[in-house]
Amino acid sequence: MQINRKIATLGLGAGIALLLGGTPPSSAQGLSSSPPLSDSTRVLTLQEAIELSYRQNPALEAQRIAREASVDRRKSAWGLRMPQLGVSAAYTYMSEDIKAFDLNAEKDAALQYIGQLPLPFPIPPEIIQAAKGLDLSLTLQKQQFAVVGASVVLPLYMGGKINAAVNAAKIDIEKSDQNALKAQTDLFAEVVERYYGLSLAHHVLRVRKEVTAGMRKHLDDAEKLEANGMIASTEKLYAEMFLAKAEGEQTAAALQIGTVNRALGASLNQTADYLPITALFIIDELRPLSYYRQKVKQNSPILKQVELTRRLAQEGVRAARASFLPEVAAMGAVNAWDWQLTDMAPRWVVGAGVKLRIFDGLSSEYKHAAAKKDVRQVEVMQVKAENDLMTLTEKLYNQLKSSTAEVHALGASVAFAESYLNAKLKAFSEGMAPSSDVVDARLNLAKAKVERLAAAYTFDVTLAQLLALAGETETLGSYMRQQDFQIISNE
Repeated sequence: MQINRKIATLGLGAGIALLLGGTPPSSAQGLSSSPPLSDSTRVLTLQEAIELSYRQNPALEAQRIAREASVDRRKSAWGLRMPQLGVSAAYTYMSEDIKAFDLNAEKDAALQYIGQLPLPFPIPPEIIQAAKGLDLSLTLQKQQFAVVGASVVLPLYMGGKINAAVNAAKIDIEKSDQNALKAQTDLFAEVVERYYGLSLAHHVLRVRKEVTAGMRKHLDDAEKLEANGMIASTEKLYAEMFLAKAEGEQTAAALQIGTVNRALGASLNQTADYLPITALFIIDELRPLSYYRQKVKQNSPILKQVELTRRLAQEGVRAARASFLPEVAAMGAVNAWDWQLTDMAPRWVVGAGVKLRIFDGLSSEYKHAAAKKDVRQVEVMQVKAENDLMTLTEKLYNQLKSSTAEVHALGASVAFAESYLNAKLKAFSEGMAPSSDVVDARLNLAKAKVERLAAAYTFDVTLAQLLALAGETETLGSYMRQQDFQIISNE
């Protein structure tokens, strides 16, 4: 039960083919044993699982859609620089016409007065009637009118507000990229955890089957020894009890495989019975802690997101500062069609305007102060985030070292437990040891095997988490090609 070092004797080609997704040669098949494959079983390497998740996981698809939305928002922000064109149509009904002057009342009064004057000769009725028909008014605009026109407004200077909006939209795209990268690295760690979790579950099931088979054989031996009068019946009953317990633990281990298999399928966004063939492993030599800390500072999407949030807050300060500056815009309008509109109205106009807020209840001042405090808040959180990530990096690094040492220590425990079990089996067969000694020895061996596999699982999952944190997920294969690479199994 020594740590498997067959990579060295089989050649790197066989080991890497097994670990990175290729088809292992026949000489490499001894690296791990697998249960018989059913028609619905899908053999899967770790590399294949990672690639499948990158192509099909809905979380990454959601991030791709989010980035496209960010690109559209940036285009929208660029549109603020462009002329704003519009077409309008309006119908107006007023209470009365708009007149420049109206002398009809005075005219009627004058005619009436003239009619009462003692003239030497009468005014012909035709002239009076014609005078009454005269309209002594000037209408500027009739009671009803309609206009269809077009207008254009071109912002010339908005105090930096448009520039801030464009820059913020650009930063939003960068944040979308970092969100997508973080989602991908998180998915990488998740897939590795669930893939090796399924591998561990298969290994545990094999151990439980070994325990059950051993307990069944032990019960058979106990029955024979009882029949020959060499042991008491309680020894056989003790064996029966632990055989039933071993069968229950085997059933639980089989159910655990189904649970973890469904979890892996959720990460891959498809359903199948997966058989992982990339083995659990450890390596003794890691790069120094300072290397991973530096990589986290350079590549961590979390730190980059915080930095982008700080830059976004700074653009918020620039946008708030624009409230203190004047806004300048050029504008123009043209009437394309009108009905009953006064001829005095212009057919087109052009001009420029300046707008400067003098006092708005100190609203702009408070907004500017709040925006500056937002920047300060992000700067404080940036320091905290970096310190937290450095602490997490050290924790993961130490966990890797601890898991490696634990695997080596448990390797010696497994060797001892096997030897101890063989001794107790021999003593029991000779009537020199009780049944409980054999049961305890077998359970201790199973416990040591499972703990050793679990320590290797912890190493692999922790390594994936550290690489995801450092933005180095693509380097996982290089660790599997190291000279001190060791496969961990019970074979």
